[in-house]
Amino acid sequence: MDSCDDTSDKLQAPLKPVIVPKTLAPDILIRIFKHLPVPSLTNVALASRRFKVLAYDDEIWDAKLHLILDRNAMGTTVPRKCSTETNTTLMDVEGGILINNKPLSALIPGLLTDPYHTRARAKSTGQAREQFKEIYLKLLPYYVDLRNRPRESKVLKDYGKKPEECGKLLNMLVGFGACHVVDDWKQLNAATESLCQYFESASLHQFESAYDKNNTADMKKIAHALIALNGGAICIQTFVQKHPIFYDNPFKPDDNYTSSINDLEPFKKFMGLVTDECRQQSYVVAETFPEDVDVYYTFVDRVLEDVVADYVNVMLGIAQRRDRRLYLHTISVILNSSSIMIEKLTDTSLPRTIDHERGINMLFKLFIPFMDNYLYEEQAYVKDTCKKLIDEWNNHSEDSKDDEDVSSRLSNQTRETFKRNYLSAFKKVIALPVDLVSSAATTIASPFQRVGTRDETIPPATPRIVTSSMMSGSGPPSPSSSSKRASFRSTDAKNQDFKMALRELDVMQDLLSLETVVQLIHVNKDAERRVERFLDIGFPKIMHTSIKRTYEQIFVELLRTISTQHIQPAFDMAVEHLTSYTPSMEAYDVVDVPPLTEFFEMVHIGDVIQQMVQLYYDDEITKYVDKMDFINEVNKEKKNFERTLDDCVANGMDRGITVLLSQVEYILAREQRPEDYNPPNNMVEDLKPTKACQDAIECLRKNTSMLIGASEKSTMDLFISEVGRRFGETLSKHLKTQTVNEQGGFRYMSDMNAYHNFIASLRQSSVTPYFSALQSLANIYIISSAPDIKNVIHDLERYHGLLKTEDLLEFAACRSDWPTVKKVVMRDMTDCNIM
Repeated sequence: MDSCDDTSDKLQAPLKPVIVPKTLAPDILIRIFKHLPVPSLTNVALASRRFKVLAYDDEIWDAKLHLILDRNAMGTTVPRKCSTETNTTLMDVEGGILINNKPLSALIPGLLTDPYHTRARAKSTGQAREQFKEIYLKLLPYYVDLRNRPRESKVLKDYGKKPEECGKLLNMLVGFGACHVVDDWKQLNAATESLCQYFESASLHQFESAYDKNNTADMKKIAHALIALNGGAICIQTFVQKHPIFYDNPFKPDDNYTSSINDLEPFKKFMGLVTDECRQQSYVVAETFPEDVDVYYTFVDRVLEDVVADYVNVMLGIAQRRDRRLYLHTISVILNSSSIMIEKLTDTSLPRTIDHERGINMLFKLFIPFMDNYLYEEQAYVKDTCKKLIDEWNNHSEDSKDDEDVSSRLSNQTRETFKRNYLSAFKKVIALPVDLVSSAATTIASPFQRVGTRDETIPPATPRIVTSSMMSGSGPPSPSSSSKRASFRSTDAKNQDFKMALRELDVMQDLLSLETVVQLIHVNKDAERRVERFLDIGFPKIMHTSIKRTYEQIFVELLRTISTQHIQPAFDMAVEHLTSYTPSMEAYDVVDVPPLTEFFEMVHIGDVIQQMVQLYYDDEITKYVDKMDFINEVNKEKKNFERTLDDCVANGMDRGITVLLSQVEYILAREQRPEDYNPPNNMVEDLKPTKACQDAIECLRKNTSMLIGASEKSTMDLFISEVGRRFGETLSKHLKTQTVNEQGGFRYMSDMNAYHNFIASLRQSSVTPYFSALQSLANIYIISSAPDIKNVIHDLERYHGLLKTEDLLEFAACRSDWPTVKKVVMRDMTDCNIM
């Protein structure tokens, strides 16, 4: 008893029964019924009138029809399209449960409305169940016959001589078995699968035999049967793999680069034959396979993946091991040939064609394995080549300094004409296709090589274009060797003025090289054109963004190279020359300041370079870069480039003004003779400006006029205004050291008029009044009466308020008779002290 009591204590109380709602929602019941075998649905329909209504609903039988009739090429199901008239939607969103527009509670006494939803069964017509019944009666004999010997099945007996109909029937039997129409459905489904494999194997053998005999009629019959069976995947795979192009390819990547370093004719021939073979297969596919089966795309995609890609990978490896530029050239040729191939295969005249978008995806798959490496190599090539060109120019400029012809300079009147002619020639050359003009070697050579290094058989002013075939190696040519290249004469060479202009432009390249900049731009253009081809194809967005970023970085590298490695060092050297310059009377021309002339010519070269870059930017870069996008890296770097050039010019101008005024001060000090303004009484009077005045004015005029057209008007006005202001200070300082008598006063006045006329010609309103004041001041030297001198000094209005009384007295003290008239002039003057 005790043991029984212990056992009863360990037993747990029974679980409480789960309370289930009296009725389940219709959608829940429908979902449950869908998973029941067909025999079980019969039993469910017998349970109650409500279950019978639900078991007969179209949604259940439509799903089963979907399994049987709507099997796609791979044997899986796809949705069927139903018209609005035969829509078998089970539930409506509005209203109660309805059958034939009557509430279910009216048809089934005692049945309440769905307590969970207000969905209704308003459009269930029963057509799906009737259609399933017809198919059931047709397929059931073939299905249950598989209980016996599958390979002697009724299917093969009735449809053995009709392969396509047999394949369709077997496909339907597979779906029919998925509906679980009999109790031993697992056994019958296994038999069905075995029969399908047997049919597929036998048909595939016949297809291979027909392929070997090139019998397209038999191939078509069997292919349609296999496609009807399960989509024909193995048939398509066999058709593709048996093509000789995959195992009997006579073309080898090593055949390239044999006759020359750029020899890619074997590859082009290979791509041409592959393209022709793919086009030929379009006709074979059209004769063999149904139009809705994508066999042609599968074949072409396999050719690109297994044949072309393998060939290209090996060839690119060979090119990259030899030379970077060869690798980039090979990439360009591959892209061009592949694009031509895809263009021909998307031709709508073919019986089977490829959609353009899918063709782009094929190219994308072909290039994606080495696209990152290509973009890196492209940027590295531009960077290294630009550095090499800059280094070559620096070495060349050092060697050619001793050969500079200082006496040959560009005249001020024709400088703008020369620049316009050069920019016009540059625009013509930069517009040439890359295939015609080599990137690294293209240049308008003759205007920028010094006379001593040119080939005497070529007129110095004849523009030349050097092509890649003239290069001795893969790298860019050096300026020192460019005179030995072949050339052709431009039509502009007939213009004699243009010839002279180009010949004189040589001497402007003391520190900056237009030829080097042209070569840099062409290196950049060559790389940009290669990248442009990838941009134009239309790759997916991620890859397109990466390619565009590389496109922008290549141009940014050009701007940085020109600004930081060429322009800035050249201007720094020019400023250093200005700083170390000392005026000397031993110079060839006293009014010529060699370092200042060099600097001003550099400003013009810098202006031409900026216009060349702007022209290249407008014509080429803006195709893919929005010039209004101020946060774009290209536009920001272009602004930095322009700012760097402006800063270099501004720094040099400040130092240049100092050097120019030092030269003017030197001229006045050395050439202004004492007798110019204080001649002896017996000397014949000369009313022309003194030589010191003429040379000082000529020095200013010659050097300031050289800068016209090189900068913006506001910059020029600021420069000339500063020159005028500092010249006024220098001239005042110089005049206060002179002694002037009454006879020399007239020549003094002549000099003041000459100075004033020169300053007035500069059209600087801020400077001209001061020289007008000096012009009026000259009157104190031709007046003999001391009171009149005093009145002239006190009449401050005539000096525009620019000269104070102390300044006027300092100028008056330069009179030769100042000790005599000083007492009268200084009378009643208590606001100043004269030391």
